[in-house]
Amino acid sequence: MNTFLHFLLRSVVSITIGTTSFAVYLLAFDIGFPLTLLAGTATGIASFFTIKEIQRSVWLNKKGLTRKEYRYIGKNLKEAKEKVKRLQKQQLKVRSLGAFKQILEINRLTRRIFQLVSKDPKRYYSAESFFYYNLDSVVELTEKYTFLASQPGKSQETFLSLQQTRSTLDELIDSLEKDLQMVVADDMDHLKMELTFANKHLTQNKDLK
Repeated sequence: MNTFLHFLLRSVVSITIGTTSFAVYLLAFDIGFPLTLLAGTATGIASFFTIKEIQRSVWLNKKGLTRKEYRYIGKNLKEAKEKVKRLQKQQLKVRSLGAFKQILEINRLTRRIFQLVSKDPKRYYSAESFFYYNLDSVVELTEKYTFLASQPGKSQETFLSLQQTRSTLDELIDSLEKDLQMVVADDMDHLKMELTFANKHLTQNKDLK
């Protein structure tokens, strides 16, 4: 939902309604200028929030979501946003080039999945493993890795733990890539259908020629 455009639209409409209501109240009722202004303002504000609810209902209907589902997904997105921020903070805490590239890829994948679901909340149901498991895992492991890697005088056991953590993060990157593929699966299917239709149309045109 384009929040700014919707806000602009309901602002213009509600100001218009409020101004018109003020003029009508002023001419139709002898209640004094202050009360008339208050009534016109109240009408405009009420119109603003009524239009907002209508816009939201239309948008949710278009996306095939109920208000309950939207609130639930919104809550999970809010929590995920904080986790994505925590991941981004780890990027500059690593010293080795290999770990930097690894965490950079993790950030790229998590941000992309989060952005896609934020834009189209219904995609959430295709990325439940990301929100329920993979995101938590990469955040916790990345933070532990950067903490241990920053400690001086590492023991052999610490080096072994760091290697195991990076190996596990590589596996989680594979899982994140699968999550992303699941999120865009419907788009890929749609693209394949469009390509099939386009190729069929081109073939028919060639046959006619």
